[in-house]
Amino acid sequence: MNIQDNYQKNKKNIFFSENKNVENHRKKLISIFENDKFDKKNNESLKNTNLKNFFDFKYKYLVPEEKSVINNHHDNSYSIVCVNGQCSSFKDDKIQITKIIEGDYIDFSKNNTIEKNDHFVNLNSLFLNCGFKIIIKKNNNIKIKISNIVTDDELTIFQKNNFICEEGSSLNLIEEYENKNNSTSNILNVIKLEKNTQLNHFLIQDNSPSHNLIITSHSSCKKDSTYTQKVYNFSEGYVRNFHFSELIELNSEADLQGIFFLKDNNTSNNKTFVKHLAEDCKSNQVYKGILNDHSKATYFSNTYVDQVAQKTEGYQLSKGILLSDNASYFSKPELKIYADDVKCSHGSTIGPIDENAIFYLRSRGMSKIAATKILISSFINEELSSIDDKQMSQIIQKKLVRYLSKVK
Repeated sequence: MNIQDNYQKNKKNIFFSENKNVENHRKKLISIFENDKFDKKNNESLKNTNLKNFFDFKYKYLVPEEKSVINNHHDNSYSIVCVNGQCSSFKDDKIQITKIIEGDYIDFSKNNTIEKNDHFVNLNSLFLNCGFKIIIKKNNNIKIKISNIVTDDELTIFQKNNFICEEGSSLNLIEEYENKNNSTSNILNVIKLEKNTQLNHFLIQDNSPSHNLIITSHSSCKKDSTYTQKVYNFSEGYVRNFHFSELIELNSEADLQGIFFLKDNNTSNNKTFVKHLAEDCKSNQVYKGILNDHSKATYFSNTYVDQVAQKTEGYQLSKGILLSDNASYFSKPELKIYADDVKCSHGSTIGPIDENAIFYLRSRGMSKIAATKILISSFINEELSSIDDKQMSQIIQKKLVRYLSKVK
């Protein structure tokens, strides 16, 4: 079934289908799919993907019988269990949670940071069937942990979430994706940071081989705000991480980091893109990967510096270790600079594990497997040691031990 027929058949189950502005936008998206030739070579959003799985799919969504759970703890922290992309409404003096509305959809449809040829984002907008908005109120410092649960096999989750940090607020956000069923989650996070705010965002991904996760984020940072994102991908199923950030006012920062651990025949696509649109802003984009067996990965990093964005500092780095001759990792850094007072750099190193280091450790009585595990741990030690949250650190360490236990 083609995308247009699929949409028309399931239209009544899709958010905002009766809104004329939304419907007009979706007609444009359908025309994009009808006219596009799905060129994998020149479209970064299609790398390492099975087109039939994602664009010739059977739509299925169930409103869960189980309600989402929101717990308010005494230490300014909240825990949320989100079921099939649904989250209950909640409000207190620190946060407010509601279902997304038509205005949120229309606001994002006008955004130009994410390329219009990103077919996964277009699918999300076309088949949107769930999502929520969380507002962190002014001058509050809180922590939120969200567990994203999918209840049934063959579900197609198209979810859009809005996170808004009001002026002076600070948020530690942990999102967990750990599903073992045969379903697909296509999630778009829209993040807005007002003046003098800070958001530390952790994404833990650990799905089974049959669960596909496509997650895209767009963050915008106003004056004196900082957005830090750290992605830890331990999934055995396909994962796409595409993350975009705009620095739109003075002295704002974006730090986008990721580590992925691949094995067997797994694949992962990764992209980060930061737009510098104001003076005195900083960005950091660092992704590292461990690839074993026949696994494949890509990482595209982009920094755009507008002509008004003087005194910009931008850094890009990609590193990969190939534990097998059959594993492959493609990295492509890109800088577009239109200002003359900047400090920008990029680097990329991909290759097998250092045989000299292996020899050194083995000469001191260590087995090859043990030596390999030590070198892998040291490769990502800087990223792991920078985790301030003890709970997060313990979770990541346990998953790392599990991955290393299967390295031979």
